[in-house]
Amino acid sequence: MGEIRFISPAALAAADSMTVVDVRDRTDYREVGHVPGSVSLPTDRFRDPTGFGPGMLPDPDAFREWLGDVGIGRDEDVVAYDDDRGSDAARLLVTLAAFGHEGDLYLLDGDYSIWAQEHEVSTADPEPDATTYEGGDFETDLVADRETVEAAVQSETVILDTRTEAEYEQAHVPGATQVSWERFVGEDGRVRPESELRSVFEDLGLGPDSSIVLYCNTARRLSYVYAVLSQLGYEDVRFYEGSLQDWIQAESPSWDPAEIKARVREHADDGLDAVKGALGEDAAAKMKLVGLYEQKQGGYLMFRTKIPGGVLPAEAARALGEVADEYARAPDSYGGTEQNPMFGDGYLDITTRQDVQLHWIEIEDVPDIWERLDPVGVSTFQTGGNSVRNVVACPVAGLAPDEVVDARPVAEAVTEAFLADRRYANLPRKLKVSVNGCRGACAQPEINDLGFTPARKGDRVGFNLAAGGGLSDSPRIASDLDVFVEPDEVVDVVRATADLFIEHGSYLDTAVNRLRFLVEEWGVERFRDELERFAPFAFEPSGEDLVEHHHADHVGIREQADGDSYVGLNVPVGRMGGSEFVELAGLAEEYGSGELRLTPKQNAIVVGVPDDRLDALGDEELLDTYSPDPGPFSRGVVTCTGREYCNYALIETKMRARRWAETLDERIDIDQDRVEFRLSGCTASCAQPQIGDIGMRGETIQTDEGVTQAVDVALGGRLNGDPQFAEWIAPRVPIEELPAAIERVVDLYHDRSREGERLFECCQRLPNETLYDALAPAAGDARDLQVQS
Repeated sequence: MGEIRFISPAALAAADSMTVVDVRDRTDYREVGHVPGSVSLPTDRFRDPTGFGPGMLPDPDAFREWLGDVGIGRDEDVVAYDDDRGSDAARLLVTLAAFGHEGDLYLLDGDYSIWAQEHEVSTADPEPDATTYEGGDFETDLVADRETVEAAVQSETVILDTRTEAEYEQAHVPGATQVSWERFVGEDGRVRPESELRSVFEDLGLGPDSSIVLYCNTARRLSYVYAVLSQLGYEDVRFYEGSLQDWIQAESPSWDPAEIKARVREHADDGLDAVKGALGEDAAAKMKLVGLYEQKQGGYLMFRTKIPGGVLPAEAARALGEVADEYARAPDSYGGTEQNPMFGDGYLDITTRQDVQLHWIEIEDVPDIWERLDPVGVSTFQTGGNSVRNVVACPVAGLAPDEVVDARPVAEAVTEAFLADRRYANLPRKLKVSVNGCRGACAQPEINDLGFTPARKGDRVGFNLAAGGGLSDSPRIASDLDVFVEPDEVVDVVRATADLFIEHGSYLDTAVNRLRFLVEEWGVERFRDELERFAPFAFEPSGEDLVEHHHADHVGIREQADGDSYVGLNVPVGRMGGSEFVELAGLAEEYGSGELRLTPKQNAIVVGVPDDRLDALGDEELLDTYSPDPGPFSRGVVTCTGREYCNYALIETKMRARRWAETLDERIDIDQDRVEFRLSGCTASCAQPQIGDIGMRGETIQTDEGVTQAVDVALGGRLNGDPQFAEWIAPRVPIEELPAAIERVVDLYHDRSREGERLFECCQRLPNETLYDALAPAAGDARDLQVQS
C-alpha cells in the first residue's frame, strides 16, 4: 500500500523541501490564513461527488493538470492539511497514493487550527512555479474493484465500513465490520496515541498482516482510516467506493411496509428491542418506512406523518394535536414538562415537506396512535426511508387565483400509487416529488428530484417536467427535460422514475446516490431517453411554461379564487403546542371551510374564510402568537430538527433560531416584509439554507478553550426568477457572534443597496470579500447585541 505518515506541527515547522498543500476552501486560504508557503488545492478539485465508476476519484488528466499548476511533481514529498481534523487532507494523500505518486506523503496531525495555535500563519497568496506532473493513473492495486469486495465476503479479507453506526445499520455489505473514523481522533482534534489506535484494531481481530478493504460513502472517512492503518504499518489495505446494489434485496418481503407495520403492532408491547428483533436486519431503516425514527435519546422515537400537499381536514388536525398533547411528552428523567424552556412539552413540528412530526414517542404507544390517526386519513407509510416521500404541492391548491391546474388530486394520486407498495419501499435513496399547479411555483420544483410545473400545449393544460434538483453537499437546480405531461400521466412518470432509479441507482453509496447525480452523470438527453424507456407512453416536447413568478410565502390575508380569503399564519420554526394545534383546528371549523393547509415554509393556513369573519378570526388570542403579520425575520425563519433530537446535528436550532429572529425583528429596521433566515444543524440541508437570504449550517470550531459550536454562513439564495443558491461566505462563525454578524450584513445592505433591491439581490451583486468582511467577527466591535445562544 502507498504509505502515509502523520507529521506534527512542530516537525513540519522544522522541515524543508516539502510541498505543503492546503485543501480548504480558497476563501479560507486567502482570508483566514494558511501555513506559510503552502499551496492551495481545494477539496472539490480532487474529490468528485458525482463520480460513478471509480467512486470519487478525479479525472486523471485533470488531476495531473491541477497538481502541475501548484508545482507538485511526481517525486515531490507532500504534506496536506485541512480544517476538519485531517479527513479532507487524508483524501488528497490517498488520491495521490492511488495515483502512484512516488514522493513521501504526510498528513498534518490535527488541522489548521492546531497549527495556528502555535505557529505563524500567512495571508500572502504565493504563485507556485507550475510544473508538469508526469505519469500517474488510478489503475493500481490500492483501488479495490467490485469483484475484490465480493470475494472478500467469502474470504478472510475484512471489510471495514467507516461510515457512522446509523448509516451502517441502515444498510451495509454483508459481513462488514463498522468502525467510525472518529474513534481514531482525540478530543483535541489530533490522532490518538498509537497504543490506543492499535487496541481498536486488535479488538476487531485485526493485526498488521490482515487483509483489509475500506468502504465509506464520502471518501473522506475511509481516507483517514487508511492513513491510520498506514501509520501503524498495515500493508495489505485497499479501498472501495463503487456501487454494491445487488447485495441489497430491494424486493425482499421483509421491506413490505404493510408487513413492517403489522410486526410493529404485534411486538410493540414488548418494547423497542423486541420490535427491532422481529424486523431483523436493517430494522432501523425498515421502521422509517412506517414513520418511526430512533431519537438520539435512547428508547424514544420521532414519529412522522404523510400529508400530501399539506391538505389537512380539521378532524385530522385535531387528532394530530391531541396525539401530540397526550403522547409527545418527555419523561421526568429528561425534564418532563420543563424539558424545553421555550416550547415546554407536548408539541409538534411542521416540516418543509408539509407534513407533521412528533417527538418523545414510545414504541408501546405507536399502535394506539395509529388507531387514532388512520381513521382520519393520516398515514405514516413511507414518510421516511428510501421511498417516495410526502409529495409537496401548492399550499392553496384548488383555491389560488393564479391557478392553472389543481395540484391536489395529482399529489393525492401519486401518494396513493406508492403507499405501502413493496416494490418501491426500498429505493436506492429517497425520491422527492413537487407538483405545482399555480403560476407561482410555490412548491419549490427546482430543488426536488422531480418537479412538475404548469404548462399549456395547444388547448391542453398539464405540466412540464424537470428532474435532478436537490441540496445538501452538492446542490443542483433541476434540469428541464423538455417533456409535457398530462395530469393523469404524472403517476406513470413518477413510477417510471422509480423503476429507472431501482435499475441504475446505487444502493450503498449514500453520498452520491440521489437522483440528481444520475442526471448529472448522464446529461439531460440521455436521462430523458432512459426515462422514456420505462414510461408506458412516448414523451412529447414540453409546452408553454406558465410559471410567471414565485410566491414568497402564504403568510397574511389573501383572496381566494372563489371570493373568500385564506389567512396564512406564521409559525416561527414550525413548532406548535399540540393543544394549540387542536385550537387551530377549531378555528378552521368556526371561521373557515374546516380545512388547514401546511406550507413548505413551516407555516399554517386557515382557508375559506368569508370576508365578514376575518376581523373576528384576527381577534382570536392564538393569532397573537401565530400572526398573519409578523416581523420580517420571524416570517422568514426555517429550521431543521436540530441537535435537540437529531443524531447528525451539531447545534440546537429551534429555540436558537426563534430567539434570534425575535431579537433581530426588534433590533433591525429593514424595508421588506420577510428575510429568509434558514438554520440547519448540519450539512444535510434539511432547513434548505442554500435558498435563503441568510443560510446557516451547524459546525464546530477549535478554540483555545476547546471545541465549541459555530455556523457556516451563506448569503444571497433564492429560487424566484433566475434560481441561485446562496454562496457560503464565512465558515465557522462562532455561534454567539452570529446575530451581530447578521446586523452588520443588514447595515451593509442599507449602505450599498440600489433602489428596490432586496437583501438577497444585494448579496448576489456585492463581492464575496465585502460580504465576508461584514460577517467576520470584528475586533473591537462596540455593538451590544446580547442574545442567548
